[in-house]
Amino acid sequence: MNAPLDHLAWRRTRQHLKHTRPTIVHSYSEYTRYFGAGATTLIIDIGPDKWLDLGHIPDNVDVTITGQTCAAVTGGTITAAGRCFLQATHHARVSAYDFAHVEAFDTTTIDAHGESRIVGTDYADIRADEHAIVFAHCHCHVHAAGYTRIAATDTTTVAIDGDAHVRAGVRITGEHQSTNLTIVTRPINCLADHLNR
Repeated sequence: MNAPLDHLAWRRTRQHLKHTRPTIVHSYSEYTRYFGAGATTLIIDIGPDKWLDLGHIPDNVDVTITGQTCAAVTGGTITAAGRCFLQATHHARVSAYDFAHVEAFDTTTIDAHGESRIVGTDYADIRADEHAIVFAHCHCHVHAAGYTRIAATDTTTVAIDGDAHVRAGVRITGEHQSTNLTIVTRPINCLADHLNR
């Protein structure tokens, strides 16, 4: 009943219980090798001179692109951080942080934080807060909070919370003050011009 504890066996057991560390990937060949070997957490950090087509990311794999990585994903869940560029399609789910730039198509869902920049089209669903900037057109839905700036057109709907500002010619829902809404004829061009000053 009170057998002595085998301390070495206990240490070996504890070491196996530790969480696996994320695998950092610096090339597409490394990505395919680790992905094929069953890695469940990948962080991709590749320079802007290489384009990665990541395909569909399975639900059991956590992928983060960071740095200046340029990539495309055709489904699944991915996190974009740093100053990366991502194109997301086919029901992909993206969490964007820092200064990430994401182009969302085909019913993609985006959660935009920090100073990320989102371009949404074709039924994309975008939730933006903090200081995110969103360009939305062609049946998008945008839920804006914090100090988000949105340029919306072409049957886009926008819900405003907080101090978000919208330049639009579209239907606006939510409790907003008249100072939060500017109706302009070319809202996307106006916001782009304003940001380039």
